[in-house]
Amino acid sequence: MRYPAFIARQLERRAVLETLYMLLLVYVMLDAIILAWFFLTPVLATSDNRLLFGVSMLAYNFGYLTSNCHQMPQRTLFIGGYPMPFCARDTGIYLGCMMGGLAPLLKVRLPKPMKSPLFLLASLTPLAVDGVTQTILSLRESNNEIRMLTGILFGFGLVYFFSSRIVEVTSGRVDSRSEARKTAVVGAFILALLLAASFMAGDDYKTLDQAVSESGLNPSYATYFSKRMVWTLRYDPYLTSYDDVVLDEILDAGRRSTGLWVLYEGEYGNNGGKHVYFNKANGNVTLVADQ
Repeated sequence: MRYPAFIARQLERRAVLETLYMLLLVYVMLDAIILAWFFLTPVLATSDNRLLFGVSMLAYNFGYLTSNCHQMPQRTLFIGGYPMPFCARDTGIYLGCMMGGLAPLLKVRLPKPMKSPLFLLASLTPLAVDGVTQTILSLRESNNEIRMLTGILFGFGLVYFFSSRIVEVTSGRVDSRSEARKTAVVGAFILALLLAASFMAGDDYKTLDQAVSESGLNPSYATYFSKRMVWTLRYDPYLTSYDDVVLDEILDAGRRSTGLWVLYEGEYGNNGGKHVYFNKANGNVTLVADQ
């Protein structure tokens, strides 16, 4: 690929090439850390360990800052009965971005047309159509499978378009092992900060056992709602069509707390699987707020 004269001159400088390559490595590493953190969050939500529990609470209550995610549970993937801390679309975008960055770094052979602006445009279009027809025009309601697939395509196409060019111009001109070692140091520092923040966050929120003890119930199911989840639920135009009597209680209690455990006692159902809230008529529901 031919570059404009000014860019071509900059690419002749070793320091510029090393910076570009390291930025790509750091970006892919951050993607991997965020994905691992968020996929572990639902698993760690029930832990009694202060550090592990803090990891999940930090993600639930502040993870949305990584992508300004709305965190609506009905648009989110669930693991073991607990929602991930960001939605299916953002999950797909992060996965796609990581794959788009890793592919050229691992020298995966892909068709040359995938580097073209036309492929970039084609990869961005499905997400734009899905998002606009649902959120802006309110013509339809998407589902998590479509959200995730369009997110993966969007993230992959966008990052691969740039990462493939970075690897192309730095190939044979940058010490990749040296840059990888520098990136590992950056990653260790980020993980240390994350764990320190998680350790402190562990004392700020009630564990599941504390919520159960306070409620006096023996719940058959429980889930956690962050302040952000509750706040954005109020503005979902499709919730008005959901026959879910638990929702009003969650929204009301969530206004006065930093987080909310929702405990279900007895049998429960999912109203045909359309959304994640459970009908109160199928069992007793108790809300336990963090504050």
